[in-house]
Amino acid sequence: MTRFTMESVFPAPREQLWRVLKLHGEDDQIGRIHSNILSQHQVSRDGNRWVLERKVRLFGKNYTFTMSVEMTPPERYRWEIVGSDGLLGAGSYVENMYTEAEEDTKVTTTVQMTLKGVPGFLQSWMIKRNLSRADDEDLEYLRKIQT
Repeated sequence: MTRFTMESVFPAPREQLWRVLKLHGEDDQIGRIHSNILSQHQVSRDGNRWVLERKVRLFGKNYTFTMSVEMTPPERYRWEIVGSDGLLGAGSYVENMYTEAEEDTKVTTTVQMTLKGVPGFLQSWMIKRNLSRADDEDLEYLRKIQT
């Protein structure tokens, strides 16, 4: 299991970032935001909590997993794996906390994740790489919907 906390800055105000984050629960939108998400099905929704089933392409292979997503705008977004057919271990999670940073958004990310079959020394690098790509795709999509 890999655990770490990192900080980054998303180059847009928090309310604009949340325009994109709220679309992550929409089955017909998520693939437009993140190209590695092949499909998504909303299993249930209760207020700001969703259970989603996703099929994704990660590191050259397709995986299916079920995740619980909890959004508490504008401060918090957390997802946790509750079931998986492979790579991601149940109980793995990512939690982002958002604070204003002038014209941008400071993101504090806490990760606890198990990548099954991946050596421990590679897990942190692979996770950070994937999270960075997701941030880049969120920003790209935000720019598309603003024009």
